[in-house]
Amino acid sequence: MNHNGSLVAARAPRRAVIGIVSAAVLALSAGTASAEDTFKLGGIMSVTGGGASIGRSSTEAWKLAVEAINANGGILGKKVEFVLADTMTDPTHGVSEARRLIENEKVEAMVGPATSQETIPIVAVTKEGKVIQVSTAASSTLTPEVGPYHFSTSVTAANQMIPNIDYAVDKLGIKKIAILSDNGGMSKAGVADITAYLKDKKGIEPVGVQEFPFRTEDMTPQLLSLRSAGAEAILFIASLGDDSRKALENKLDIGWDVPLLANQTMTNYAVGNVAVIGEEAFANVYSTQFVGMTYCPSDAVGSSPFAKFVATAREKVADLDKMGGAAALTPYYIQPLIVAAAINGAGSAEGDKVKAWLEGNSDKVELIIGPVSASATNHFLPAPSAIKVVKNAYKVREDGLVERADCAS
Repeated sequence: MNHNGSLVAARAPRRAVIGIVSAAVLALSAGTASAEDTFKLGGIMSVTGGGASIGRSSTEAWKLAVEAINANGGILGKKVEFVLADTMTDPTHGVSEARRLIENEKVEAMVGPATSQETIPIVAVTKEGKVIQVSTAASSTLTPEVGPYHFSTSVTAANQMIPNIDYAVDKLGIKKIAILSDNGGMSKAGVADITAYLKDKKGIEPVGVQEFPFRTEDMTPQLLSLRSAGAEAILFIASLGDDSRKALENKLDIGWDVPLLANQTMTNYAVGNVAVIGEEAFANVYSTQFVGMTYCPSDAVGSSPFAKFVATAREKVADLDKMGGAAALTPYYIQPLIVAAAINGAGSAEGDKVKAWLEGNSDKVELIIGPVSASATNHFLPAPSAIKVVKNAYKVREDGLVERADCAS
């Protein structure tokens, strides 16, 4: 399917809240609609360039979401036409493409991009155009003042990692902790926040802090430095699944078997990565995930909203496991659904009205990840209670969920 064209589905009665629709109502129709009958939604992503590994999963996820939205009545009663732009993993080019979407394509809302270093300059464009935007950027610098119309389906790097810190200190009894992160905007802001949390809440000074560039070929020097510093555990932050894999691979290469506690990127790409590096590399590895995507052994199989999404994704998306499974699609899949819920709730696509509705009514948005929460001072949508530590992220249960580390024995 050409993602630069329209994604049009047969209409179905609109539901009051976001849900998972069956595969039957996700079928695309062959019809076309006039501009007056469509709602233009822009998507901007690193389809090519260094971050292209994100491009396939995000665009497939957006396709599924637009099909679901159109099957449930569209946005403001109109079918959604999706227009895709490629940042080429270049923030400067991304800004130009964002302007093209708003000024030339006349999109009324935007989803993407993935990384903070691309999102931060694009937010200036959506702010100027008063266009609502939902990305996965997690830099704590993306405040409502900086991006009044920007919301994120991620939590900040610090809030992704705080459950890991609590687990390492309170459950594993570890005191000598090191930090290893990529050089992206999310991670840079996160390292400062994590360091402060360790000092203020746990009375711990990191024994070492190391950084690596996106798509690095080798993290061995950083890992050896942290081992020499006496680290008993590593807090690991990455934006790319490739970098998560490299960290585990190099850690195994040097024979260092300390716990590694990672952010959600590790979880989302574990299925694809274990096929490359094997299960041994995941020994003593913990990571975080949205609570709606997790289970305890006593939970029934296949009953959760996320499990139903997994079934749809498995039917609709070719090579799903190679992309990391349904979990890798989820952060992007929910973005158009949030846009649709907020605009339909506000009764308008005007940025100020949509922003105000989300800030005051986020609890009305039901998503497969778990609870969301927004306010005039916080546009990172997942609620703190939505983040849980998981173990063996590559061992996905038959319904697509991973096991929480805090389950009662």
